[in-house]
Amino acid sequence: MARKDKAKAPENRRTTPPPENRRTTPPAAPRVPFRARFAVFRERMRVRLSWLRRAGSIAAGVVVLAASSAGLYAVSKLVQRHLRTSPSFATKVIEVHGASHLSHDEVARAAGLALGQNIFQASPEQAQAQLLREPWVATATVNRRLPGTYHIELSEHHPIALLALDDLYLVGEDGVAFKKLGPGDPADFPLITGLDPEQVQHDKHGAVAVLLSAVGLLADCQDTGLFRREPISEIHADDDGSLSLYVGPDATYVRLGKAPFRSKLNRLKLVLSELSNKRSRAAYVYLDNERRPDRVTVRLR
Repeated sequence: MARKDKAKAPENRRTTPPPENRRTTPPAAPRVPFRARFAVFRERMRVRLSWLRRAGSIAAGVVVLAASSAGLYAVSKLVQRHLRTSPSFATKVIEVHGASHLSHDEVARAAGLALGQNIFQASPEQAQAQLLREPWVATATVNRRLPGTYHIELSEHHPIALLALDDLYLVGEDGVAFKKLGPGDPADFPLITGLDPEQVQHDKHGAVAVLLSAVGLLADCQDTGLFRREPISEIHADDDGSLSLYVGPDATYVRLGKAPFRSKLNRLKLVLSELSNKRSRAAYVYLDNERRPDRVTVRLR
């Protein structure tokens, strides 16, 4: 029996737990000397103070910049007020070159300029834009010369014909109907007829082509000398774009057809010269035979 009790004794024996389950107390943190802690604190404060000083400098710069901008704005306003009110910058001279139909005063008025007016009141660009609204002005350049001079260089339209629509319009050398005929405008020009106002409105390119063809015909009449011998009173445009003339004091009808016109005009000049030598006049002359361009049909009066 005693041996059995001895065998059970180990159950009540205290055993040591395994190392992995053993609780350990963490080591105490090492004590940092006061001088080291103070050095770290001083370094942190230095960094913060540097950031504060930098932010203060930026803020001060912003304030100075704002104050400078306000000061510059105030100075600029004073300068502008002086420039726009000082008698030193009153317009004293308006030079105009290139005008023939328009007078000096009409050009200055069209440009919105006047003597005594402050020279900064109207910029050269504004004066130029206003000049180009004047129908007689084809091109314009305006320069300003301080303290009080404007220089205007312009070119005008040169009318060579009248276009008959609902009213009469002056036609320039470039084929542009630039102005409605008004009182005092020159009117001793050949008349271009055959264009319908509605046609011009709906087919501007076609109308421009007809006008350019008529202008080219007038130039050919000048070059061949026909215009001096037989003044042209009318150029008529047909629907197909062909042109006819009424020439001479008795308005002889001449059907030319389509361009080119120079060779036809030379033949017309010969025909009229021969008839004049025979003391005859033609009722009409046809020069529009495309198959036989050398053939001329003439009917005498």
